[in-house]
Amino acid sequence: MKPTLFMVLWFAYAVSALAASNLPTDLLELQVKGIALDPNGQVPVAILESPATQKAFPMWIGQSEAQAIAIELEGVPTPRPLTHILLKNILTQLDVKVQRIVIHDVRDRTFYASVWLQHGTAVHTIDARPSDAIALALGTKAPIFVAPHVLNSVQTVPLQSPKPTQTLAKKFGMHMQSLDEQLAQAFHLPTTDGVLVAYVEADSQAARHGIRRGDVITRVDGQPIKTVNDVLVSLTDQTAHQHTLLVTRDQGPITIRLDLSAIE
Repeated sequence: MKPTLFMVLWFAYAVSALAASNLPTDLLELQVKGIALDPNGQVPVAILESPATQKAFPMWIGQSEAQAIAIELEGVPTPRPLTHILLKNILTQLDVKVQRIVIHDVRDRTFYASVWLQHGTAVHTIDARPSDAIALALGTKAPIFVAPHVLNSVQTVPLQSPKPTQTLAKKFGMHMQSLDEQLAQAFHLPTTDGVLVAYVEADSQAARHGIRRGDVITRVDGQPIKTVNDVLVSLTDQTAHQHTLLVTRDQGPITIRLDLSAIE
């Protein structure tokens, strides 16, 4: 006997309900701190925090997912909807709410997550890659949770008291992030001095002048750089016609000159 559409839908609902009942109940809420770049392998990394346990941990993700998360964190508009925005729009049109995201397991260094969807009184759980789920959660303002055993099985670093400095900013099309103690510990960096270029917008002024994703800005016009604010102050000097940036790339220093007369 061939399965009917009703039978298929009922089976899918039963599987999703069973999956929901098997998920742990003592979940911890996570916050997305930002996107960084592993200087060893040039791979994007999402930094996740658990305020309840005062721990943070890195999750290595793909480039497109990292860009989607960074765009949501910084509120950068896109001319056309990205994949997670398309999914958000579809769910909104179908009156389906993203209730939560749960990172419920890790096996062989691979994280497993589920998206909880609410339609009326019914709740369904859908298997998802954590990076996709996080981007969707940020786009829909849904909370992100992690199972305690997942947090306990990964390498974490202790959270520090937040510093009253700007940690994320954009200038000339380069999206920058301060190197704090958590990032330095997670990536075994010797110092927190410098500003990480998280990614560079295509055909932007920064891209045309040779700035690349993963560069760490250490000096601007000979002045040492410690935070994003240092870069912003240096690059907004109205009297300068050119800025000289010293960046670290592939474990070596590179000098890049920004010609302000060529910048619109």
